[in-house]
Amino acid sequence: MSLYEPSLETEIADPIDMIETLARSQDMETQRVDDTEVHLCLSGSWKDISLWFSWRAEAQVLQIGAPLELKVPAQRRAEVLNLLARINERLFIGHFDIWGESGEIVYRNGAVLAERQGIAPGQAEVLLRSAMEAFELYYPAFNYVVWAGKTAEEAITASILEPVGSA
Repeated sequence: MSLYEPSLETEIADPIDMIETLARSQDMETQRVDDTEVHLCLSGSWKDISLWFSWRAEAQVLQIGAPLELKVPAQRRAEVLNLLARINERLFIGHFDIWGESGEIVYRNGAVLAERQGIAPGQAEVLLRSAMEAFELYYPAFNYVVWAGKTAEEAITASILEPVGSA
């Protein structure tokens, strides 16, 4: 799937406007929260993926987040942290984290943008694609550890297997 469309090359300096325009051009469900934040919903293999983009003008940073909607019970936290370390070393961009006191797992990434330059459609596509790929690849691994009681090693091994053939 390619989100990039040359017709989006117009001058859209506001990164949130660009993300919203890009998402709508692909018929993605969007919800504009305010001038600094937009939420998107993508269909994933395991579940729908909710993403948010947040613009911090003072730092010229566009942040993206994708909560897995999976809270880590206290007794599984150490093993999930082990899994986070193993997954994050495999990601080229972005990372997974446990969100504060709530214990929710979230994918995060960000882009520093040149002042008054906005974000190019290709850059926006990379942010979306990297979040979706990380979510799709590692969501089952987190479930293995949190709900099935597996170790981080078992979860990583299962997530990197590539099935051959069909059942």
